[in-house]
Amino acid sequence: MRGELRIYAGAAAGVGTTYAMLDEGIRRRDRGADVMVGCVETHQRPNTTRQLVALTGSGDGSALLDLEDVLRRRPAVVLVDELAVDNPSGSAYRHRWQEVEAIIEAGIDVITTLSVQQIDSLADPVRQIVGMVPSARVPDEFLRHAGQIELIDITPEAIRRRIAHGNVFGPDELDPQRADLFNSPAFAELRALLLFWLADRLTAGPDDPREARERVVVAVTDGPGGEIVIRRAARLAQRSRARLVGVHVRRPGDVGLSAQLAARRALVGDVGGRYHELEGADVAATLVAFAGTERATQLVLGTSGQGRLATIRGGSIINQVIRRAGRIDVHVISHAAHSGHRIDWASTTRPSVSRRRRNAGFAVGAVWLAVLTAVLVADRDTISLATALSLYLLSVVSVTALGGRAPGVISAVVAPILINWYLIPPYHTLRIKDGENIVSLVVFVSVAIIVSGMVSLAAGWAEEARRSRDEAETLAALAGSGGIDPLASITEQLQQSFRLDGVSVLRVDEGSGLYEVAAASGAAPPTTPDEAMFHETIGAGVVLAASGRMLTADDHRVLRAFVGQLSRALDQHRLSAVAARADALGQADALRTSMLRAVSHDLRTPLAGIKAAVSSLRQRDVEWPPHVRDDFLAGIEDETDRLTSIVTNLLDLSRLQAGALQPMVRAISLEEVVPAALHSLGHRADGVELDLPPDLADVVADPALLERVVANLIANAVAWSPPDRRVRLSAHQRAGDVQVHIIDQGPGIRPKDRESGLGLGLAIANGLTAAMGCGLDLRDTPRGGLTVVVTVPRRSGIPA
Repeated sequence: MRGELRIYAGAAAGVGTTYAMLDEGIRRRDRGADVMVGCVETHQRPNTTRQLVALTGSGDGSALLDLEDVLRRRPAVVLVDELAVDNPSGSAYRHRWQEVEAIIEAGIDVITTLSVQQIDSLADPVRQIVGMVPSARVPDEFLRHAGQIELIDITPEAIRRRIAHGNVFGPDELDPQRADLFNSPAFAELRALLLFWLADRLTAGPDDPREARERVVVAVTDGPGGEIVIRRAARLAQRSRARLVGVHVRRPGDVGLSAQLAARRALVGDVGGRYHELEGADVAATLVAFAGTERATQLVLGTSGQGRLATIRGGSIINQVIRRAGRIDVHVISHAAHSGHRIDWASTTRPSVSRRRRNAGFAVGAVWLAVLTAVLVADRDTISLATALSLYLLSVVSVTALGGRAPGVISAVVAPILINWYLIPPYHTLRIKDGENIVSLVVFVSVAIIVSGMVSLAAGWAEEARRSRDEAETLAALAGSGGIDPLASITEQLQQSFRLDGVSVLRVDEGSGLYEVAAASGAAPPTTPDEAMFHETIGAGVVLAASGRMLTADDHRVLRAFVGQLSRALDQHRLSAVAARADALGQADALRTSMLRAVSHDLRTPLAGIKAAVSSLRQRDVEWPPHVRDDFLAGIEDETDRLTSIVTNLLDLSRLQAGALQPMVRAISLEEVVPAALHSLGHRADGVELDLPPDLADVVADPALLERVVANLIANAVAWSPPDRRVRLSAHQRAGDVQVHIIDQGPGIRPKDRESGLGLGLAIANGLTAAMGCGLDLRDTPRGGLTVVVTVPRRSGIPA
């Protein structure tokens, strides 16, 4: 069970967060809790020092947190001052908040302090207010799980009075720059910033069901100003009670992950968001498509910083996104550009075909037009202009079909120049004498451009139709995924549909906190989200991780369907497990009830016999003959032995249920075990018939436990057999085992009662045989009664 985190937050150091933390520690100690001071910085403040003395008896506090000491002592509450501190090199954890997380995981409550300047998502507005931010900060994702964050607020006038009275800075800590903070409007702005942050958290807790209504998608780049855009989007998501989703669009052919992009990816996680990488030639279209797939209501972009020429050539990415966004609100963050940073966007408009096909189109167009021109020039006296125009038009259409619109349009412009230069008199000049030739060339250029555009458009439609068909086939196959293990079936279908190297469904182990693979497919399935090319959260503690290639926006749309199907499969698996546990608990309860009935009967019988004999012996008005007194004493002795046997059986049963019984198996002979079991029963085994073949093979079992099994079964059979019927024990060997039969002719056990539970003796025998790797079976005896069959493995090379 996790501990609870309580944070005292203030606008700046000196407002009283440490004092409040110590005061809460004193209050809890007075209520009987075990309170430990993990680390505290008094900064020689008199009031804070007095609080520390009242709590610990000493005014000396340690500035470093000894995590091992805290975990070894395991107090109920530990006080940790200054949550945002970087530990010295060589420590087990780099940051103090990570140590606090380990303490909470150990089930210990933590009370700590925090300044608004140390909240990661507020780094940019803090820098604007005070001109700098501390290097040690706490990620918002960690703060979201705090059970309580209490504001320690104080007015600027009150803090200035405290400074004047010496309650903020010690004699050796007077810092004019820090003191000036409380005399400037910056302190009031920090107060307002913290109040806004707390208000946003209050209206949108971590478990707020409305959080799932909205999603804020932020475009992530590897430019130096990308972190500003991410933090602004995080604050926007927090105020909108929305989930933050970061997405980076990678162009086809790009490989590797830059250090800046890796840092942006980590920052998205620190502020509580999810990160995705997609592949797309058209950045704007990919962003809008992804936002639509995520059902996002807001899309956050940074100013592009691309040149005017690139904007004229390809169009601004912001304008492209706004035109295509539809109902999605688009936020443009210009702070990065104003502060001198530049966000490196790719060209916004990319061809619908791959770069390889486009380059091939340019190459084929250049070579083919040159060859065609050479052929026509060699025979231009016999070839008409109409024929030449038709051949060039065919070339333009072919180049367009191969390389797309750009090679086609360029070919459509170059072709009439070649025709005019080489095939229309006067040759080797761009002048045209005949007006009809001018019309022919104009018509040719127009038709060529129109046809190339139509061919490119048709190719795009064909590609879209192919993608739609593939999506339909994938979704149809997904709908049919099921079988005995739907989780494995869906995982395999996902890996094959997207042609990935490996796909894993990872589940967090509640005990260790590590990931374990619930289902996997492919040659190299990732074992942690960090090993994956991309990962997607399916549910609480469950992640879909995949490696291989980047997904496009269209792929991501289909991926959402897979995630939904996996979520339903996990819910089904979880419900099945709950039902199985409920069924097991029901069976255990029925077994417990049956066992209690059997134990109460078995205990009541010897106790009643002992009580009756003792009561008779204590009668003063009756003079019992010596032989009668001896009979009473013998009965007491027998019933006491019986009671001892029952208590021993109960102890053995508890050891079996606790898994504390460790059998010592070896090769033994039944001719040794059976007589010892009969001897332990005394006169109760006088009427037992034995049928043991002389050539019976040795068996593999624990001698003492097998003796207990046989003794319990014989005692149970004797107890339920009529006085005139004898119990029979026989054995015979089979190919790999030996079966021992204990046969009685008593009332037997009905089949439905065998399912609901066994008596104490049979329960002990069943548990002991299972512990030794043997078997126990109940059968009906012909003409009435019960036959218990104990199956013991034969000896096969195990030493005696």
